[in-house]
Amino acid sequence: MITSQWCKDLTGLQKFTRLLLALTVTSVSFQLSAFALTAADVQTIIDKDSRPFSGSIVISDNHNRYVNYQAGTGITPDSIFMLGSISKTITATLVLQAVDQKKLALGDNITDYVEIITEHPITISQLLNHTSGITPPKSPSLNAGSQFIPASQFSYSNYGYKLLGDILTQVYQQPYGQLVNQFAVTNQLDLQANTGSIAQRQAKQTRLVDGYTEQQQQRTQLTDFTVDPDFITFGGMQASSAAVVKFVNGLHQGQFLSATSYHAMTHASTIRQHRWGEVGYGYGLQISQQAGLVEYSHSGYIPGYISLMLYYPQSQLTVVILENTSWDLDNIERVFGLHDKIRQAVRKQLTTYE
Repeated sequence: MITSQWCKDLTGLQKFTRLLLALTVTSVSFQLSAFALTAADVQTIIDKDSRPFSGSIVISDNHNRYVNYQAGTGITPDSIFMLGSISKTITATLVLQAVDQKKLALGDNITDYVEIITEHPITISQLLNHTSGITPPKSPSLNAGSQFIPASQFSYSNYGYKLLGDILTQVYQQPYGQLVNQFAVTNQLDLQANTGSIAQRQAKQTRLVDGYTEQQQQRTQLTDFTVDPDFITFGGMQASSAAVVKFVNGLHQGQFLSATSYHAMTHASTIRQHRWGEVGYGYGLQISQQAGLVEYSHSGYIPGYISLMLYYPQSQLTVVILENTSWDLDNIERVFGLHDKIRQAVRKQLTTYE
């Protein structure tokens, strides 16, 4: 992604190279006219799976919407879901916007912004890619714990993203939820950072669908789930599937970040062990290059909701799956298997036609 200012500074050879790249991307995207996965195919995958589906699935590129599938009581294309850890990708985007605005730097020590005492120096970068090793202080102490020397390994941390929200609150002198809502308004995203009980959140956003939990294969409506301001940073944002698609497209097509920040976000600075195998992790994004297919992703699981977003830059294809049931974690394959099968079907199509 390049800015208009950069274009002015490019040499003739660089301009030609950029033009050739743009034509290549356009050509690849055009080739997706052969992309054949449909809502009927998705329905077949769901019918053959070991559990039902209630939620929304969207698969699209810049030119076509191949799948716009909804199922379940009260689920419509405009339904709002809790995003779970997809919220982390949005938080990472807001942090990198602050970097672009010179309000902070990735190498800054987090103690420059938050009142906490760490065993080792920890940078904002290490919070973003889950390599800080930090654990929360035990109240009333300000002394945070440490799992390992920062940057030595990966350990997924909701608390690390809570601290990123605290840093942004300090930098902008505004509550983090307000920053998210401003980002949504500025970019016309159907995204909210509402807090409170289920009833309070549904009063603010009537399209927020009920969440369900499952225990011993019994699905029951979630009746007690309060979202506090800290939870917004790493799991509590709410959006429609169309909003997530629009956010993903905007992120990867240069609308939100400078080229430098986007490069940092989408290049692996650590490795994560995942059910898909070993994947890279940048800033709020997983990065896979298996079978020569570049894939950026994040998923989420919170009480009442499961989510997955995928983006394939070679074809500019976006996949978003939002569910309003958190299936029983006693059987991980049953919980995530449906998402994985849809992902596999998409990847099969892309590796066939790219």
